[in-house]
Amino acid sequence: MEAWVLFRLAIACGLIAATVAVQASFMSAGLGVFRRLEEDRRDFLLRYPTVTTVIWVVYLIVPIALDVVLWATFYYLSQALPDFEDALYFSTVTFTTVGYGDIVLGRDWRQVATFEAVNGWIIFGWATALMMAVIQRLHFRGNDEAGPRP
Repeated sequence: MEAWVLFRLAIACGLIAATVAVQASFMSAGLGVFRRLEEDRRDFLLRYPTVTTVIWVVYLIVPIALDVVLWATFYYLSQALPDFEDALYFSTVTFTTVGYGDIVLGRDWRQVATFEAVNGWIIFGWATALMMAVIQRLHFRGNDEAGPRP
């Protein structure tokens, strides 16, 4: 019995590693595009900082959605939840730490869900930090060649 618990927790750690890899890939690619825009299309960024911010935030939601689907797929394939719709709903409320409690995992799987909630904290904190970094670069440039932004 104890080995089975450790196995499920190892899978949960693997899912965390996979979601971090998804986030890192998206964030690295997004920051690369942002850097190129700063170098090649600085005028666009200066003229449309709000549009750029909205695009960045929406872009960062995509890997979060993929992370939720990854967890939901695990719950469904492991038969912790009866269908994919319930698994996706449960994963969404767990990853976002909303935790309505209307769908719960059986006793054997409850500890795994706590790992998903911790995973959500990590990913949302990371995404928020990157959102703020981009917003600061767009809206609070200071004394560069464009002058201070209001």
